Amino acid sequence: MRVGFIYNIPTEELLRERPEMTLRDSDAPETIAEVTRALEAGGHTVIGLNADRHLPARLGELNVDVVFNIATGVYGETRQSHVPAMLDYLRIPHTGPGVMGETLCHHKHLQKAIYAQHGLPTAPYQLFHSGSEALDPKLRFPLICKLPSEGASMGLDYGSVVHNEADLRQRVVFLIETYQCAALVEEYIDGREFTVAVLGNDPPYALPVAELEFFGRLPIRLDQVEDSNFEMLKTATGRDLELVEMESRSNVPANLPPELDGRITELAIAAYQAVGCKDWARVDLRMDQAGNLVVLEVNLGPGIASDCVFARCAFAAGWTFDQLVNTILNHAVARYPQFNGQAQSQSQSYLGSLALERQRT
Repeated sequence: MRVGFIYNIPTEELLRERPEMTLRDSDAPETIAEVTRALEAGGHTVIGLNADRHLPARLGELNVDVVFNIATGVYGETRQSHVPAMLDYLRIPHTGPGVMGETLCHHKHLQKAIYAQHGLPTAPYQLFHSGSEALDPKLRFPLICKLPSEGASMGLDYGSVVHNEADLRQRVVFLIETYQCAALVEEYIDGREFTVAVLGNDPPYALPVAELEFFGRLPIRLDQVEDSNFEMLKTATGRDLELVEMESRSNVPANLPPELDGRITELAIAAYQAVGCKDWARVDLRMDQAGNLVVLEVNLGPGIASDCVFARCAFAAGWTFDQLVNTILNHAVARYPQFNGQAQSQSQSYLGSLALERQRT
């Protein structure tokens, strides 16, 4: 098949317009090369596409059978949904959900509302549009302050966890004024954190669970900006930023008793289904000191490079990187009736073992 592969790489125009988002959203050249090679190993012709302003025109000109999408989009508060919207409008099959699922997962507070409706545990929260809004008296300190619609640790550092209302107000104002958006405040769960790679659709399934090990000042995950991007970021924003190294690592598979492993997996799959995920996603969860699990968030199109936790979960299941990438693609292909068995079987030999087991049953 002809597979369009859509990703984010910085351009001079984007760096001028939105430097921090561009640099944090950018996919590493090594990741793009890895995924391209894996898709080619599955027997496909790969056409690389950057998610910039030229993407709509290029999609209209190219004749691709399916798209493997890891892009976050570019502009607007629901930019993560723009690439799927273009693809759906042009009737191009693609990995991942459509506009609804992408929109829900791009807004953490909407995710949390959905979890509450489904009876899934998540930390109590409040969305602030100004620093003067009354604090919900039901919220208990410590609290953690986040951007509601961004990933890659944007707006997050060790100062994000606050223990009193004065620090909360200061942090909320900083986020609102710096990023020109609302601030999400939720109860901070001081406990163990788990990551679950979930794949598939009918039904979805999970790869071996990973646990984060923290060795920094606080047990929170902070994604590290690459050195070259960090210097560009300081220049572009004009802010005296401090490079915070990632002071955590993921242990895969986690050393968990079967009962806890089962609870984590069950909750992760339920969260994946509740917000309309398709084909693949990463689910992050925490467990408090009493052993209660809560869903932090579901991440669509998570980091997929071979050194990222999603791929390492696949390796723990005995998969190769080629199997992981082509399994994701095949889960998408299986959802579209226009593909026949011949097209779907091109990369069949690269399907992960868990996916093959589900096909047999």
